Amino acid sequence: MQRLIKYRLRAIIAPAVFLGITYYFGWNAIHGKSGLEAQQVQKTELAQATAQYQTVHAERQAWQTKIADLSGQSIHPDMLDEQARAVLNLADPGDIVIDLSTGRAAE
Repeated sequence: MQRLIKYRLRAIIAPAVFLGITYYFGWNAIHGKSGLEAQQVQKTELAQATAQYQTVHAERQAWQTKIADLSGQSIHPDMLDEQARAVLNLADPGDIVIDLSTGRAAE
């Protein structure tokens, strides 16, 4: 009887160990720090970072274009005049100015 128990126990131990190892690696493949769930989170973070990069890159390009246009080597007098008028809230004496804030459009 004892021999039969030892024989069956030996027959069960090896498959149980291999099933335990398989379970361990399978669980880590899905839930581990490099598993499928972690990869999905990383893909989401990458998409968010890429979108943020695109926004910042476009803003930087706009600023670089504006700076290049206002630099001393390639300054456009019209653009400089427009920027100065906008900042100082002034108009040229030869300009025609229409005040739209009075609300008298029917006259």
